[in-house]
Amino acid sequence: MQTFFAIVAIAILVWVLPYLWRSWRFRQLRSRALTREQKLLLQEALPLYRYLPPGLRAELESNVSLIVQDKEFVGCEGLVITEQIRVSIAAFAGLLLLQREHRCYPDLRTILVYPETYIARETHFDGYIETSHDSAREGEAHYLGPVVISWSDLQQDMRQPEHGHNVALHEFAHKLDEEDGRFDGRPLFTRSGEGRHWAAVFSREYQRLRAIREEVAHGEKAHTVLDLYGAESPAEFFAVATEAFFVTPHALRAQHADLYGELRSFYRLDPAQLLPVNPPANQWSG
Repeated sequence: MQTFFAIVAIAILVWVLPYLWRSWRFRQLRSRALTREQKLLLQEALPLYRYLPPGLRAELESNVSLIVQDKEFVGCEGLVITEQIRVSIAAFAGLLLLQREHRCYPDLRTILVYPETYIARETHFDGYIETSHDSAREGEAHYLGPVVISWSDLQQDMRQPEHGHNVALHEFAHKLDEEDGRFDGRPLFTRSGEGRHWAAVFSREYQRLRAIREEVAHGEKAHTVLDLYGAESPAEFFAVATEAFFVTPHALRAQHADLYGELRSFYRLDPAQLLPVNPPANQWSG
């Protein structure tokens, strides 16, 4: 009997101590206030920051503080990681976590940053035939692995939000999507009753985007605020919809009201209510 209790005690320690350590560490990292320079960089990267209520602004600062300390930022192809790079990427990653219980992207350790669009090797299997080719990338999120970002592309996204793109929001949306164990366009819901209409709305809007892509492919004129890349898969649709939700929220709400409503419920934020319709140009610096 003593042996049994000893085994139980050891098992509890093995499972509980790492959790308690990580929780304590997160609280410590989140409690470290951003410097004045970091706050200015955050404001430059994320115009929405200045429109957040004080409580949410403080929460975002805590998220950014945690991410820049908890994650390893690695420069690729000679890129030197600056504070601007860290804070800008952390701003968008931290934005997706506002008002949500989270473990700060638990399966993400490293963020790889390239100076510009980079080349990755893609391999495909068709039955017994393997083919590969080079593919230009702005970013990618590896399942249970690193996030990769092109810094020049993210800078362009910050300068031209009217295009509705943001590679950081896109890739970190993928990391949220994987938290239930798969890339399938349905993120992990933590509240009872959440996501009841998610499947119906997202399936309908995903098929709608696929139809628009077919129209464009046949030379027809079609307009949507959503990037047509979202028609590739449900996972890409969720990432593209997340970009539009935060970057061009007024247009998304006008064109895809139900989709906007589902994202508003999931992210627990309403960017269209917070952001002015036509923000001053100098607020989109990056």
